[in-house]
Amino acid sequence: MILTVFLTGMMFLEVQGFAQEDRMVQVAIETIRTQGRVPREIEIKFMEKWESAIPDFFAVKLLLSAPDREIPVVVYVDKTLEKVIIGNLFIKGENITRKEAGEPKPRKIDVEQLEIEKSPSQGPAGAKVTIVEFSNFECPYCRGSWMKIKELLGKHPQDLRYVFKHFPLQPQGRPFDLAALISAVQEVNNEAFWLVHDFMFSEEGQTFVKKEKEVVKQKIEQILQEKGYDVKIFQDSWETGKGKKRVEEDIAVGRKIRVRGTPTTILNGNFIIAPLTDKVLEGYLGK
Repeated sequence: MILTVFLTGMMFLEVQGFAQEDRMVQVAIETIRTQGRVPREIEIKFMEKWESAIPDFFAVKLLLSAPDREIPVVVYVDKTLEKVIIGNLFIKGENITRKEAGEPKPRKIDVEQLEIEKSPSQGPAGAKVTIVEFSNFECPYCRGSWMKIKELLGKHPQDLRYVFKHFPLQPQGRPFDLAALISAVQEVNNEAFWLVHDFMFSEEGQTFVKKEKEVVKQKIEQILQEKGYDVKIFQDSWETGKGKKRVEEDIAVGRKIRVRGTPTTILNGNFIIAPLTDKVLEGYLGK
């Protein structure tokens, strides 16, 4: 049988100074990192290796762990460690490299790491789907995400739980103070927090989020007072730093799981790469 092999987009590198068996994986990792321009913050793990269809080459499967997904790749390294091939191997028109590597998947997070019980939430604790979102009141994309999630909560009140995490893009200054003020409302109760949360994501509220903290604080007090909540609980929470502490805890959790921006959405422990839609959610609900 004659096989027609196409090596597309290939790159050949001379690799010096590595012992054979124990360094083949290291050669593959260093090559994909340097020649693939993979940032240092992305972890690269070795999965497995086998003799490839290319004579005298091994296929080395690696897993790139990005903030939101895990990307499998296959690198071809020859037995002498003198040549490395990065690219796709086609045999009779079939992309063998893609078949052997597999498809990217959302990165899986241990839900316990998210400390969701510390955060305000909507929906039943035993819901089929739990959404944890790292958000920021100054982010227009976060506002758009909340509008969609609010719609989904209305459609699936028993099946969906939403958990809010603060993630101001600056660890200090006005954006942080804004998050800390709103977080301080949580000490009043969960309903009071969502009242202020929804206001800040409204058209009127978006005119307040860029104002100085004293102006925002007065507006929050007005909202709470109009609904009959105990404003002093909020004031004490703010003055004693409880709101600040909650935001710092959320930021620490976000950094631990490598949140890079807002909104960052996690469904049942899976980072969601695409925008959250009815179709995506229905896949998790089994519909």
